Formats: sequence, structure tokens, C-alpha cells
Amino acid sequence: MPLFLPELLDDVGLGLALAAGHDGVHHRGAIRWAHSSDTPDPTPWLEGGEILLTTGLGVKDDPELQRRLVRNLHACGCVAIGFGLGVTLPAVPEAMLAQADELDLPLFTVPLEVPFIAVTRKVARAIFDEHFATLRDAVDLHRKVLGTVISGAGLEGVLETTSAHMPDVNLQVFDFAGTLLATHGGDVGVAPADVWAALSPAVGGRDRATLQLGGCTVTSAVIREGDEVEAVLAVVADRELHEHEHLLVEQVLAGLGLELARGQSVRESRRVRVDELLEEAAAGRASTQMIARVVARLGGDPEAAYRVLCLRRPRGVGERALCTSTEDVIAGHGQPIIVGRHDRDVYALVPAAADGLAELLAKAIASRGWAGVTVGRSRETATLDTLPAALREARTAAHAPGPDADAVRDVDAIGLEGVLAGLRSGTGAEHFVAHVLGPVLAYDERENAQLVASLRAYLRHGCRPGPAAEQLSIHRHTLTYRLDRIRELTGRDPRDGSHLLEWTLALELVDGGHA
Repeated sequence: MPLFLPELLDDVGLGLALAAGHDGVHHRGAIRWAHSSDTPDPTPWLEGGEILLTTGLGVKDDPELQRRLVRNLHACGCVAIGFGLGVTLPAVPEAMLAQADELDLPLFTVPLEVPFIAVTRKVARAIFDEHFATLRDAVDLHRKVLGTVISGAGLEGVLETTSAHMPDVNLQVFDFAGTLLATHGGDVGVAPADVWAALSPAVGGRDRATLQLGGCTVTSAVIREGDEVEAVLAVVADRELHEHEHLLVEQVLAGLGLELARGQSVRESRRVRVDELLEEAAAGRASTQMIARVVARLGGDPEAAYRVLCLRRPRGVGERALCTSTEDVIAGHGQPIIVGRHDRDVYALVPAAADGLAELLAKAIASRGWAGVTVGRSRETATLDTLPAALREARTAAHAPGPDADAVRDVDAIGLEGVLAGLRSGTGAEHFVAHVLGPVLAYDERENAQLVASLRAYLRHGCRPGPAAEQLSIHRHTLTYRLDRIRELTGRDPRDGSHLLEWTLALELVDGGHA
């Protein structure tokens, strides 16, 4: 415990006697140091909280200097003045006594036979004992917090352990988006929602902040994992925290960091398994049996219909934070968590029966203040063997240009690109290309005839031979010859409008790498 003035004055061995400023004895703060000086103004070397011991040598002949000394010591936050009797003056000057009474600055006398070092030793020993007790309390809390983390008591357990050392404060832990994760301690009359509303503007820029809210002092500390904000601890009290309590806060931060890291480790282990599944499926190396096995191990039903959600992650949105938010929404909806990452995007496999889950996810993301995160949704898929096509559909929907950012985009709603998204990864894509363009592709490869390039230019220019021939840098008669050759090879005339959709789809699939 810190040393206060009444305890110092009650030490019979020192023989201190209060001479002035009686009304201020119980209103001054803890004694932080004892300093002796006989200069007319020692305040440039004082920081507040000291006892100033003096014999009055520097001001003994000037009442105005005596009053000014008392005023300056009061202004810099001194706890009291100790006046040594019989060294320079036989009694305390009246000017100093009157000024001390006026300012309620306690002034006590030190007998001639008691050296100043006896007073400073008393103060120094008390400060040492206080610091030792603070360190011992912090070490004790550190051990208890580690035991709580090891026992698996969770965030609430860490806060409960801490509250035993700080019983009159309220501890609140928020995630990076302001969701209350845990709270414990006394009721200070300030709602967590109000605490987060006050803290959130400062979270991004500072790891430590102190502010006043509803008559309380809120001290916050950010818990980071790398560069990303993992959580925020708020300590709410009806007073300023004591110095030793700031050290205790550091211990609870260490415990919370360990507990959060353990939770993230479990999450990350699941994500890595999903990452590997997505990588293999996108590359066409995952068998249906392998996909079903991973889905089952992650708690999903391999026999149930599902959809794939793709969350486009813009710059400024952390990958782990987006994964965590996605997992929390899915878990809150009572669905198995199958969330992973691929090619900078976050993917989730969700049951087709989970109506509105994508919309809930988009709403949760918007509430966190993240801009540019778009949720792409695939078609409903009945079997896991078409997972590659569903992944491409979801990604196509998420990345398709459009004004509806921060919303859910269905692949069916984005036109031709949506149709192609499924075909590009489906097993029927190559068969479709071979059926429509196979002979033309073979002829081009054999004769280097540029028939495909000519057909593409012809369709791109709205079936107008003049602009198409100009782009190809050939004569119109040459383009006509090539179109006739395509008709002969395929049995479909490019100039017949009934085949335009087939030509367009086949060319898009060729451009997508399915030639």
C-alpha cells in the first residue's frame, strides 16, 4: 500500500508535529518521494507527490520569499512541507504558516535531533515495500492467469481470476469488430455498447487509450496478432487506475493473448484442412471420395445439397479477421464450419437448406465497417463431385463487375459469365468445345489457317465482315472463304443466326483454357 501523510505523522519515532494546513492532511495523495532543499524555489526538480524538507535557509530573511515558496510547492503538487527546527531558524516563520493554512498545504516540524535522512528513509522504505508488493501481486496474478489458461477456463475465466486482484473495476473484452466476448467485475453503470462506441475511434491508431465516460475512467489496451487487431480489453472504473493496477492489466493482457491465440490455433487448423481441399478441388486433383471424407470430418453432411460462398477480400481487410467473422456467423446459424482460403479469397461450403445465411454474412460484414467485401453465391449443388464448378461459380459472382458491392451476388444473376462459370470447371466443357469447334481447332492446328481467330473477330464485330476483315488485316473475300470453310468443317454456318449462342459459348470456353 502507498504511504500517506497521516501514517507518516503518526510515526512516534520521528516526532513530527503538524503546524499548519491541517485541513489538507487527508486530501493530499500518496507520498511518492521525500526531497530536501534550502533553495528559494526547488520546484523545477519536483514532479508532484513529494514531501519537501527544508531548514528555511534560502528564505529566512524575506517573508515574501517564504510565502512564494509555499505557493510554488502547492502549485507543483507537493504533499507536505517538513520544516527542520533549530538549524537555521528556531521556529517556522509566520508567513509560511499563514500561507500554508490559506492553501491547506500541510506543514509539519522536524525536531532538531531528528535528521532529514530519517524521514527520507521512512518514505523510501515505504515506496520500496509498495513496489515489492506490486511486483509480488503481479507475479502472483501472472501465475494464476497462466493456470487459468492451461485449465481451459476461457476468456471469462481469465477475467474472473483478475477480478480477485481488482475487485472494484469492470473488465470487458471485445473482438476487433466490437462484439463483446467476455466481461466480469463490478457494475460501474456503463453499458459495454457505450464503452465500445467510445473506444472504437481510437482502436485503429493507438494500442493504449484512456478516456472519461459517464463519470468513469475507461482504460483500453489492444491485443494484436501480428499486424491485425485480435481483441480489445477495456478496464472501467469509477476512478483513475492506481500505478500498480496498470502492471496487473499487463498480466491480464498476456493471459487474454494466450487464450485468444489458442482459440485461433484451433480455427487455423480447421482452415488449413479446408485450404488444402480447395486447392486440390480447384486444380481438379480431388476425388469425390476425398472431398466427402474431408467434409464429414469437419462436421458436414457429404450427402446434403450445398452452395459455395466466395468472399472477395479487398485491401485493408485482414484475411484472418474475415475468416473469423465468416465462421462466427455460420456457427451462430448452427451450421458446420467449413471455411478456407484460396487465391486471396475466403470460401465457405454451406448447406443449401440454410436460407438467408449469405445475407446474414453480408450484413455482419457491413456492420464491421468493411467496404468492398462482396459475397458470391454458387448454384445449389446436389453432389460433391461438382465442387470445382461451384467454386468457380461463387468466385465469378463475387468478382463480376457491378454496383452492388457489399452485397450477395448470385451466379445466376450475372448473365453469360455466370453460365460459363459452371461450364469452365465442369466435365462437359471439353465435350461441348469439341462438339462445336473441334474440327475447326484441329484444322487450325494442322494448317495454321486462323479460322478460330476469324470466327472470333466476325462475332465480336456483330457479324459484320468489313470491320472484322479490317481487324484481321485480310481481304473481305478471304474472310468469306474462311467462314465457308468453317461451315464445311462443322455443318454450322457462322452467318446463320441460329448458331450464334453455340459459337459464343464455345469461344468463351476456349479463351478460358478448355480448348
